[in-house]
Amino acid sequence: MKSAACRERQLVYRRMGVMLVFIMLASVLLGPGSTARAAGKTITSMEYFSSADGPVISKSGVGKASFGFVMPKFNGGSASWSEVSGDLGVNVKVGSQWVDIDQAEGFTYNQNWGHWTDAGFHGYWFTLSTTTDVQLYSKANGIKLDYRLVFQNINETRITAMSPTQGPDIIASSTGGAGFTYPTFNNDPSVTYEAVDQDLKVYVKPVQSNTWIDIDNNAASGWIYDQNFGQFSEGGGGYWFNVTESIHVKLQSKTSAANIIYTITFNEPVRNSFVVTAYEGTTFTADESGSIGIPLPKIDGSAPIAKELQHFVYQININGQWVDLSNSGQSKFTYSGNGYNPNSDDNQWGYWADHIYGLWFRPIQENMQIRIGYPLNGQPGGNVGSNYVNYTLIGNPDAPRPDGSDQEDISIGTPNNPAIEGMNLIWQDEFSGSALDTSKWNIETGYYLNDDPGTWGWGNAEMQHYTTSAENIFVEDGKLNIRATHSNQSFPQDPNRFAKYASGKVNTKDKLSLKYGRVDFRAKLPTGDGVWPALWMLPQDSVYGTWAASGEIDVMEARGRLPGTTSGTIHFGGQWPANQYIGGEYHFPTGQTIANDYHVYSVVWEPDNIKWYVDGKFFYKVTNQQWSSAAAPNNPNAPFDEPFYLIMNLAIGGNFDGGRIPDASDIPATMQVDYVRVYKQQ
Repeated sequence: MKSAACRERQLVYRRMGVMLVFIMLASVLLGPGSTARAAGKTITSMEYFSSADGPVISKSGVGKASFGFVMPKFNGGSASWSEVSGDLGVNVKVGSQWVDIDQAEGFTYNQNWGHWTDAGFHGYWFTLSTTTDVQLYSKANGIKLDYRLVFQNINETRITAMSPTQGPDIIASSTGGAGFTYPTFNNDPSVTYEAVDQDLKVYVKPVQSNTWIDIDNNAASGWIYDQNFGQFSEGGGGYWFNVTESIHVKLQSKTSAANIIYTITFNEPVRNSFVVTAYEGTTFTADESGSIGIPLPKIDGSAPIAKELQHFVYQININGQWVDLSNSGQSKFTYSGNGYNPNSDDNQWGYWADHIYGLWFRPIQENMQIRIGYPLNGQPGGNVGSNYVNYTLIGNPDAPRPDGSDQEDISIGTPNNPAIEGMNLIWQDEFSGSALDTSKWNIETGYYLNDDPGTWGWGNAEMQHYTTSAENIFVEDGKLNIRATHSNQSFPQDPNRFAKYASGKVNTKDKLSLKYGRVDFRAKLPTGDGVWPALWMLPQDSVYGTWAASGEIDVMEARGRLPGTTSGTIHFGGQWPANQYIGGEYHFPTGQTIANDYHVYSVVWEPDNIKWYVDGKFFYKVTNQQWSSAAAPNNPNAPFDEPFYLIMNLAIGGNFDGGRIPDASDIPATMQVDYVRVYKQQ
């Protein structure tokens, strides 16, 4: 769902520039962006982060424009924003006087100004219709840094002609990345994108297709803004795409025949022998943090592409024996799909992407030998033989390793006895009746977030509508059953759009909410493409703003096509699309899946950290050093310091798993919940 305020912030982030895109790519090597919190410091000096971040920043727009800059360097670079945030104030000039922005007429936080956080970088954003002077200052000692945000109003213009400034033939990188700057509009280089953006549409089609796809707010097509396409502002601005096949991109005027067609060619390499060779070197040394990045080997002389990553074999030498890196019990490495987790003391590894693909490792404190192989027939699971590249990792014995003492496993109750030593049971539902207890649960219905037709599929491109039908929600044999079935239902928001599935969703809003504590769900989950069971939590009152500014805690989410894995996640930061998320995965032991038995999914929520468990086994932790609140940047525990209520649902399709939909045989799909229990520490 996009409110007017959300749209304003979306423009800010879309126009912040390619710099942030590259920052995000580079950060994959060392882990996800996080807000580090430490003891408060006083500002002793400030200097502009770069020449693009002050003192003068100029923008143009029709009636208004979006500005943004990275926080300055504090104390010569020795202090982070989070360390000095308590001493940092913002003034704006009103007439000839500096006025605190919170007291200045016409400025409202999270409406026309606010904070942004991206990949570990922080800054301010503003939406302005006039040139404005902004001042950052130290509350303690009066140190100041001035900015002038220069606004130039331009007239909205219709497009009569377009000519490319790059392309129109463009070659994508091996990771699928490609882009082009905005064309020249109306044969006049002074006509900016902002002057014509309301008259411009973007269409995409595969080279072999005859059908153009409108990719604006069309997640069902597989094109999702800021995931596989988006915009940048540096160098005049333009569009970027991540592709897995060759495509045409058409920029089309809404009011005239003017258009340009670009061709982005993705050259899928031709493989013959599948022989791997080192991309650049075979010896890598850990930096001060213990991080090492290795480009994946070339295959037949060229870099691998995305669909080939799953074919590689990664092994580490343990006492003279080669062990699969994914076998964490033997390799002593944990795969971290969301970047480095600074709260885990495990050796961690994962993928990075920056024009090519590679692996990252952290913290490497000792010398190690690894090897990367590829099947000689190019097929997953095929014989690798001697087709390996061997690497030496030189460790840094002084690299820090996080304290993992707060990551022990926990005790869980039994199906017949909820008692847990040291815990008070404050709420439970054992589903022992013949129907859902509506004194404890609400049933959600519908297919849209609100009356806006663009919010179909719960704003997430999901394919199910939720019902009160006993086919979709029922209690039987001591279990709550949430079942997805075939359907073909339309709604008043858009009578021509049909929800292809029906399912169930229940919550405890206004009936149970908790602030800190422990929640246990015992459930058996369904499998199948696009099958998306979830046990999660939302704030009772959105005191920090609409989603996800007030937070979300996902106790468990699963992709039905990957029955050996579940995940836990938090969402936080600003209101969409300025939100962030971090999370971790749990991998079931061999022979266990989400579907072959009931498993207990737990979250333990404390003021400064949240931990996740499956069957009492710890697998992930986040702390308030990793989350932040755009609305309350000086509150270290926000937004996870307010009461949250419980939600259980079974979704079909949606963005969580790339828009996949089930095979006919996957439906009906049923999530069975044995109990839900809520505890507080004694």
